[in-house]
Amino acid sequence: MNDGRRHGSLVVIGAGPVGMVSALLLRERFDQVVVLERQSKERFLETRGFTFPIVLSPAAGSVLGRVGAWDAINAERSPYFGVVVHKRVLGRDLRWTARRADVYSHWRNHIVAALHDRLVEEGIEVVFGARLESIDFESRVCTIAGDTEIPYDLLLGADGMHSQTRSLMASDHPEHGADAFATEALDRWYAYRVPSVGEIDELYGNAADGVALHVHVDNLPHAPNEKLRVVTVGMTSPEREVSVVIKHGQEVTLDRLKELNAAFFGPLVDDGVLDDEWRVGVGGEYQHVMAPTFGRGAALLVGDAAHGFEGNGDLINLGIGSIAALPKLLDEYDDIRQVVSRYDETVGSSLRDYSSFAMRRSREKINFEVAMYEGGALLGINGHHPSFWGIYEEGFEIGPYMARYHRIRRRNKVVVGAIGLMSVLALSRMFGKSLR
Repeated sequence: MNDGRRHGSLVVIGAGPVGMVSALLLRERFDQVVVLERQSKERFLETRGFTFPIVLSPAAGSVLGRVGAWDAINAERSPYFGVVVHKRVLGRDLRWTARRADVYSHWRNHIVAALHDRLVEEGIEVVFGARLESIDFESRVCTIAGDTEIPYDLLLGADGMHSQTRSLMASDHPEHGADAFATEALDRWYAYRVPSVGEIDELYGNAADGVALHVHVDNLPHAPNEKLRVVTVGMTSPEREVSVVIKHGQEVTLDRLKELNAAFFGPLVDDGVLDDEWRVGVGGEYQHVMAPTFGRGAALLVGDAAHGFEGNGDLINLGIGSIAALPKLLDEYDDIRQVVSRYDETVGSSLRDYSSFAMRRSREKINFEVAMYEGGALLGINGHHPSFWGIYEEGFEIGPYMARYHRIRRRNKVVVGAIGLMSVLALSRMFGKSLR
């Protein structure tokens, strides 16, 4: 525990998981902590609306334990055994399973509710309906809708993919151009959930060793030219349900997507139930954020905004795990600007590094790299790829892990190059002998 509150006021923009964990984790280092959330309280705490499963990593679970929220979050969890990838080849559905022991899946809205309860218990103020309008980085004052000015000693922007903090920070940044803060549209998505009963339960919700994330790649034989990917997660708590996310190309209309969804899930779910749940679903767009974190003065952009490929909460895990570096830095430095600068040079640099290959994986450009890396993990010669099971390893820290990733990547390139060279030499000898 910190011996004294050495700093004045902490303002957190965004009451998502990363924002609330930040407020709880740093509350003992500041005299005043306030969280600003743009949504209304009713919308924020909505339980049936759009949500999605998150598989929390050991590192994130450790931080959630430090802020006193882990027991409440773990009270509703679903056993989870890994990822099952389905790929249609020559008319057959082939499967590849990657297993992971001792991990569990949680609904995001339950995590949010548990963290909000902890904020209330600690007396941390949450201002709902607080839309950020401006930040004066020199005077350390932010302004929300209604021209209300709020001074800060440290400002943390944890307001997600459509971050107003990012937009304001990008404006005339002293070190980085606006392109460093850019986003790029990937694909669109539509999400809903259905009761896990009957045939859909047998396929996605009734495994003996828990549920899994199923990824169906190009698996509609009657529509082979449609760019479509179906991702399901079976959940057992608080009730049996299957979460469905359909990732699709920009050219696929919502009406066409509904037809494809009916073709895929119609044989598994009653038509009336499927229609009802589809109507209350939510759609959106995958936006990849080039740089999920940056510092400017005494303001720091944090969070889980490097969206893209089908992770299952991996970026929220990174956000929660990486913010855990701040308490030690706040204890080491009296000047908040030094804290922000040091965080940006270390943790921030590693997160931006992670984001760069998350983008390449979103575009499916590093499948061979992931396969090589995971092959080494099976042989016990290296850990898992960071974008696969890597962040779920015990003791995960983003900085050391990314350094190790680059060492292994360089080694694998040398191995592949050596194998290629030996193959060329062997073929040359073979053809040389045949020509003689």
